[in-house]
Amino acid sequence: MENVSYEIFILTAFQDFGSKKEAYFCLSLIGYMLIIIFNSSLVILIYNEKKLHEPMYIFLCNLLFCELVGSTSFYIKFMFDLQTDVHVISRSLCFTQMFFIYIYSSTEISILTVMAHDRYIAINAPLHYITIFSTTKVQKLIFVSWIYPIFMMSIGMMLSARLPLCGNEINRVYCNNWEIVKLSCTDTSSNNIYGFFVICTFLIPFIFIVYSYLKILSVCLKSSRSQKHKAFQTCLPHLVTLIFFLCSLLFELIGSRFYVKRITNAVTAFASLEFLTVPPLLNPLIYGMILPEIRKRVAYLFLKRKKQSS
Repeated sequence: MENVSYEIFILTAFQDFGSKKEAYFCLSLIGYMLIIIFNSSLVILIYNEKKLHEPMYIFLCNLLFCELVGSTSFYIKFMFDLQTDVHVISRSLCFTQMFFIYIYSSTEISILTVMAHDRYIAINAPLHYITIFSTTKVQKLIFVSWIYPIFMMSIGMMLSARLPLCGNEINRVYCNNWEIVKLSCTDTSSNNIYGFFVICTFLIPFIFIVYSYLKILSVCLKSSRSQKHKAFQTCLPHLVTLIFFLCSLLFELIGSRFYVKRITNAVTAFASLEFLTVPPLLNPLIYGMILPEIRKRVAYLFLKRKKQSS
């Protein structure tokens, strides 16, 4: 095939949407607005309430902001494409979208790891918690949680941007790095090796997360009933969030790396929506309902406004 440097990409997964575009647009708009409302409300609550200025809630605030970045980088272009008949994206915008979507997924892993470490120290070494999680330590952990994924994804984007392409059709509803690599006319060994390296570096945090919660479980089994309940309340939202995110991420990776032609565009679209909708939509609800301090503050503010209005 001819070696060409394409300036636009065609998102072919929209071809079979047909008359359902309006329905998909309405659902997407509702979903995106709920994501904005739920995540922004918790971020503002944590920022305004001094009682929530603790490491766990500061990490949670970063997690919610990360989800706003990921969902925004996907939904704005997705909803725009649902309102048009030509589903194209410029090369620069494509790589920008990819960069922020991958920043979302990788930073989420980093923050979930830090949150697991936070719960591990809080339950296994409560007397040393304040000393270990000092203000400086919290700032450093947040900085590393963001800068490491940004650095890793920047290298990945540069490796993909240099590739000469023999096509410009991406069988997705958003730009995907693996789909672009598959369009290359030249050897992509360096991209594949780097991609494998990145996956391995982000598998290590998952091992640490599993280890942390196993240690927490072992401590809980030896603790009193009240301590078990307290540990359960603080760890449950983290575990539920982790499970949802892992399932979403695995679904997306399998759909991307092991794609076969018999998979329909509807399944491809659902994979994208599940990966970028379920965690950002459910996480603020999970944390808001289960974490007692957030639940109390929400209830207090609600009752306060109700009294003021009456």
